[in-house]
Amino acid sequence: MILWCVNGYGQSSLTSKTYSFGVVGKGNGFGVAFKKVKQSNKQFNRVYYADFTSFKHVSEAKVVNNKIENRMPFVYGKLNHNGLIRLGYGVAKPLMQSNLANSLTVGFQLNSGLTIGVQRPVYLRVEEVEDNLKTVKIVKYSPQVLTSAESIVGYARNGSGWDELTVTPGVMANLSVNFTWNDYANIAKRLEIGAMLDYFPSGFDVMAFKPNPKLNPSFFVGFMWVINRG
Repeated sequence: MILWCVNGYGQSSLTSKTYSFGVVGKGNGFGVAFKKVKQSNKQFNRVYYADFTSFKHVSEAKVVNNKIENRMPFVYGKLNHNGLIRLGYGVAKPLMQSNLANSLTVGFQLNSGLTIGVQRPVYLRVEEVEDNLKTVKIVKYSPQVLTSAESIVGYARNGSGWDELTVTPGVMANLSVNFTWNDYANIAKRLEIGAMLDYFPSGFDVMAFKPNPKLNPSFFVGFMWVINRG
């Protein structure tokens, strides 16, 4: 549950905007992120946020079929491989500042906006016996077709299912507290602790045998390099 990224955050009159590029890790996925912060007044700054992350159901657990040769781990009952695209707008505010070099600055950011869920159906390698010969076939998973995991070898290659992508719209929000060292340098360091929330009004189907909640919270911790620009 770690967020590693190059992150920016305009916090003083010494900088008017900052840009962020990085890698996101959270409780239910990981990916890449972009953020732009523009100074608007002495109290609050404007934040433009975007990321693309994977999404993991809270009940996902990989298993290995020990009855099969050349087996690989897979999640039994998983319907789709999932990704989230988030686009948000929000505010940033410094809570504690110092003009001294190598000092600590504390602030928070709040963003809200659109979440787009992207899903690719799960294809599996399945062992079958025909005329006393074992063969491996690629099968699209459904609980009606594969009623047990006994014949599953593992996931199919990553090329399967890309022509069947579907999208599901939703909304998102995230809130974080930031601890920045040497904030007035061109490149600073930051620890960020926060929470993300994604909501899909029409649902977001991930697992076949588990509840798929519409509301999906997640916590994250981050270490960042802050790039300030005037």
